[in-house]
Amino acid sequence: MKANRKFTVLRLLVLGVVVAGLHAKGAGVPALQGKFTLAAVTRWGPAVLPAGEYSLKLDHDYPGSVVTVFRGTRFVARIETPGMSYIKSGRSEIVMESGTVRQVNLPTIGVSLHYPTHHPHHRAVPQEAQLAQTVALTMASAAR
Repeated sequence: MKANRKFTVLRLLVLGVVVAGLHAKGAGVPALQGKFTLAAVTRWGPAVLPAGEYSLKLDHDYPGSVVTVFRGTRFVARIETPGMSYIKSGRSEIVMESGTVRQVNLPTIGVSLHYPTHHPHHRAVPQEAQLAQTVALTMASAAR
């Protein structure tokens, strides 16, 4: 009887380790990877990105997800996504307004990530016009 109980406990322990290992392996795979180029200094959440070429990784595709931005192989920023909506079509793009990222459209995984406008504490100059522009986002891979 004791041998049977020990065998059952051992089987449950091995099963738990296997399930945890499978979960950990899947957790390390980003939901999406892509590349983009900024023509001017851009604010994205708390980060200020100089003009240049970047890549990004999205950890998962739901509210609270984190976008990690790299310049070459160098880490630049981790940006939390406060809001999102579901989309069915369109271009993969970053939508900016007055030099601030407002939206990242990712139709390949069916989501649009939303970011609030930046409100500095003090405005020393008159508010600039709300100019909207988009930046193409080239998808490197999507894990599903």
